Amino acid sequence: MTLHDYLRVARGRWKIVLFGLLAGMVTAAACTWSMPRQYSAGITIYISEQSGVNGISGPYQANPLPEQKVRSYTTLLAGTRVARDVANQLKLGKPADEIAGEISASGQPGTMLLTATVTDRSPLLAKEIADATGDAFTRLVAQLETPAANLPAAVSARVVEPAALPVDPVSPVPAMNFGLGVLLGLAAGYALALLRHALDTTVKSADELQTLTGAPNLGTIAHDADVPKHPLTVQEHSRSPRAEEFRKIRTNLQFIDVDRSRKAIVVTSAVPEEGKTTTLCNLAIVLARAGQRVVVVETDLRRPRAADCLGLEGAIGLTSVLSGRVTLDDALQSWGAALLDVLASGPIPPNPSELLASGQMANVLTELGRRYDMVLLDAPPLLPVTDAAIIGAACDGALLVVRHGRTTRNQLKAATSALDAVSARLLGTVLSMTPESTSNPYYEYYSALEETDPDLEGTAPIARIATGPRREPKRNGKSNGLLSGRLPVDALDAL
Repeated sequence: MTLHDYLRVARGRWKIVLFGLLAGMVTAAACTWSMPRQYSAGITIYISEQSGVNGISGPYQANPLPEQKVRSYTTLLAGTRVARDVANQLKLGKPADEIAGEISASGQPGTMLLTATVTDRSPLLAKEIADATGDAFTRLVAQLETPAANLPAAVSARVVEPAALPVDPVSPVPAMNFGLGVLLGLAAGYALALLRHALDTTVKSADELQTLTGAPNLGTIAHDADVPKHPLTVQEHSRSPRAEEFRKIRTNLQFIDVDRSRKAIVVTSAVPEEGKTTTLCNLAIVLARAGQRVVVVETDLRRPRAADCLGLEGAIGLTSVLSGRVTLDDALQSWGAALLDVLASGPIPPNPSELLASGQMANVLTELGRRYDMVLLDAPPLLPVTDAAIIGAACDGALLVVRHGRTTRNQLKAATSALDAVSARLLGTVLSMTPESTSNPYYEYYSALEETDPDLEGTAPIARIATGPRREPKRNGKSNGLLSGRLPVDALDAL
């Protein structure tokens, strides 16, 4: 992985990194609050060597104490022998090993000074142990350095700086604990983010989608939390970046199989809840606004949603036509002032797959293909049922909608295999519900444009479609005549 990849992981999994940071801070706070307060008291001991033939004593100044002696005195100062004498002197009732664990000793290089530091939960006890340690050590040095009876000791030790009563605790240190908690939390959070990234098999980029399917990616649709309430984005927010993405899909779709002027395309997905129905409805609107004759066919006979998305009645529709109860002309509904037509699902049948594979269904598709430039069929997901594959084999191709961060690579491969099994052509893919990016050039352009020209906000003026007027498909055997060619579209749709 490159540095850019690591940064992308941190940006994409920022919630995990933030969770690790917060966990580290909470842990540091809990440890700081629960740790017992420790107080330190220290003493300074001066070592002097006796000299002179007459027994006159004085400090040894020619050279400092040899390193071996310094290490020996340091070991003795923090050893169990001195700790045992301290325990007996203060009558602490603690074992010598425990007291020795509270004493630390060191020698100052180039000097004849030793320091002993005692750390304990009680500031008073720390001071008492430190003073007792100095007394016990000086006695031990005098005993060890006396060459013989009635002779002065060769080396003497004196406490030159007794212990002071500590006021502030030396442990815990909140600043250090919080700093360590932040660093460890960030490291743990990022490590968890890397692990999650390594284990994540979902599709998150258009390039990866194109590599896995071998089909071109026609566009990416950003996630919009308002879609469940207002699914027809291009109708209500015609200048949003999301609406512009549907126009890009429309343009790319028109360049696929340019020799065929009329197309029947099934819009499906690998698994449910990937946004195929809203994608189909918005795509149908932008195609119709470009002057094409469009019909939406609700072939999802298990959980139909297209009619509800468009605000139409679905009680009479495709199954009504297939069963012979009504004619195709009677089942078709006009939407948006005859902008496009819709063939709803009708009553949900017990045998959807058999109906969709019937000869009557083939006749309906043939008739719709004769009347319309674009027939868009909303089909169920490919993996749970075979309906979409059956319809795909009878159409000019399939458009596969893949949800960002949800559809896995295995599910995507299984979906494309289901289409290949029936020789259905995968025309392209749409990556839906991608994280919204304010760096979108279209978003930046129109945000700046609306700030300078408020008149551009709201509904665009009526514009004449460049392709000129078109005829409305016959209903009940009669033609309703020419449409005016003037539709409520925004300026971009007029191009």
